[in-house]
Amino acid sequence: MIYEIVLLALASTVRPTSLAAVSAILSHESRRRLLFAYVVVGLAFTIAFGLLVVEGLHGINLSSHSDRAKAIAAIAGGVAALLFGCAVLTGRVGRGAAQDGPGSRLDWTARLDRRLTVRSAAIAGPLTHIPGLFYLIALNIIVAHNLQLPGGLLAVSIYDAIWFALPLAALATCIVNPDAARRAVVSVQRWTVLHSRALLLFTSFGVGAVLVIRGALAL
Repeated sequence: MIYEIVLLALASTVRPTSLAAVSAILSHESRRRLLFAYVVVGLAFTIAFGLLVVEGLHGINLSSHSDRAKAIAAIAGGVAALLFGCAVLTGRVGRGAAQDGPGSRLDWTARLDRRLTVRSAAIAGPLTHIPGLFYLIALNIIVAHNLQLPGGLLAVSIYDAIWFALPLAALATCIVNPDAARRAVVSVQRWTVLHSRALLLFTSFGVGAVLVIRGALAL
């Protein structure tokens, strides 16, 4: 299960809105304090959401201990990821991604630059990490394994720590060298804008295929 959680989390790591927000924060004089608020509140929100879903579904007995249920959960998640990839491929999702990327960046930068405070940075953390398809698939897999609170918390925390890997790395680098942190984030941001569609296709089909194969082999 941990392998599947890590794979799904890696597929969510590069998020354009998060990169835009971090880039804007790193341009501010109080970048360390603002970025700390962004990361802490964002992580708290995503972990709380994950635990709410996992424990809530356990509470109404939608989970099962059986290996078959775990395999079916993996296959269902894989099929969802493959369908999402097909939607991206046909243009139903992510149409004009290359053009939308810069616009999204400018929009987030403009919003944060108007009044960049600890409060606005903290609010941006959850807003740029609204749970998406890969997170919901991961939570479904966690539920299928019927983990109790300690195990569920660990699985959710592993996913979220990887999901926030770039903001966390930027925060760590910012403490030592703020300019280097901003240069690195801007470089990743530019690469993401240029390769956003290819990245979506690669992660969707790659994750989907792995989950379907693993689930089928476990049946």
